[in-house]
Amino acid sequence: MAHTSFVLIAGLIFLIRYEVPAEEQFNNAQVAFWICILTAVPVLLAYLTKRLTTLRPMIVFEILSLVGYIYILYQMNLPGFINKHLVFLESVHHSREIFSLIPLFIGLLGIRFVMQEVPQRRTELRWELLSFNFRLLLLPLIPLLVINAVLDFTHLLPETIQPFVGLGLLLPLLVLPFIIAPLMMQFLWKTEPLTNIVLKQRLQQLTERSGIKYRDIAVCQTGGLAIANAAVAGIIPRNRKIFITDALLRNFTDEQIETIVAHEIGHIRHRHLLISGCLVFGYLISSILFYQLIGNPLKSLLTGYSIISSIISVIFFVFYFKVFFNYLSRRFEHQADLYAVDLTNNREAFKSALESLGFLSALPKPIRFMLEIFNTHPSIERRIQFLDRSTEENSHIQRYRKCLLEVKVLLALIPIFGILIFLINW
Repeated sequence: MAHTSFVLIAGLIFLIRYEVPAEEQFNNAQVAFWICILTAVPVLLAYLTKRLTTLRPMIVFEILSLVGYIYILYQMNLPGFINKHLVFLESVHHSREIFSLIPLFIGLLGIRFVMQEVPQRRTELRWELLSFNFRLLLLPLIPLLVINAVLDFTHLLPETIQPFVGLGLLLPLLVLPFIIAPLMMQFLWKTEPLTNIVLKQRLQQLTERSGIKYRDIAVCQTGGLAIANAAVAGIIPRNRKIFITDALLRNFTDEQIETIVAHEIGHIRHRHLLISGCLVFGYLISSILFYQLIGNPLKSLLTGYSIISSIISVIFFVFYFKVFFNYLSRRFEHQADLYAVDLTNNREAFKSALESLGFLSALPKPIRFMLEIFNTHPSIERRIQFLDRSTEENSHIQRYRKCLLEVKVLLALIPIFGILIFLINW
């Protein structure tokens, strides 16, 4: 969730929450006109801003694109327009709703295309960036396609067993992304085997010391994007892979790469992937509770405004993932940093690697607190300061070597919320 567009997911929530009115009256030409205008205008404004100013507020134009999409969704009855012209897909009416998201998808892709920084006469890099952003935006839509396919399948079953079959099929989908994470990485990037024998042996020795098992080490070909990073993907050992980007191999020493991979191993050893899965499940549980205790009363007070339920859902989603989830994510990064230093016993190499990562990724070393609370990672400066303090006998730092208190509270709250939902609906 950290690297995809929250604006796209917000649009997806508005679409899912949308209720088609009983009277589906609309003018085909008028709907098509406003779809084109409200999709193109944010892209055009982004292009003019880039050409005429030094500002790069991409998020502003993405939000503007979302506002335009909400307008055609609620005022133009976009789903009704789509359903009318795709009536031949009635047997898969859940799956066809993805077509209603196309205007927002095109708008966001266009904004990213015109706002990207590309040297002149590097047309191939521009299209490479477009292709990458297309795949990145497509990732959150794949689960929707799978879920809707499940709903279409269960719709064919007797009504008495539909809820049980649907629940039995949908629950495994919560952990599926964490299982197929290596395939998702390969969907984003072309990969090749690691041919540096010396580095491969060092990483093998590193994983043996850590005790984790993995299937393979692969190099992601980022091409002209020159993204320097590493990742360990997959919660199942037999399916797990270590990924290193080609830019990391070109710009970092073997020592630095070893510490970066050790950081990613730290995420595995501290079970951050499994905890993230619990967080997703916790969102489903807590959103139900939130909507029953707060959302429904607000909706009843503001009757006649069908958009209210969507706005409430988006606000809760943004708070949960952009504030609460990112708060835990920053703690996870400190845990993984500390683990990397403990595993490699090479603090200086890791600190220099962090500084180089910040430089190559054009990340500002200091980040204001009000901006950092919306980020998944602490600033480079804060991470280095944390590592410097880790040499002290500081109880606050030492607790990062264990399971965090916040995680224990989270795991305790999930069943409590589940019981509350049961009692409320009983």
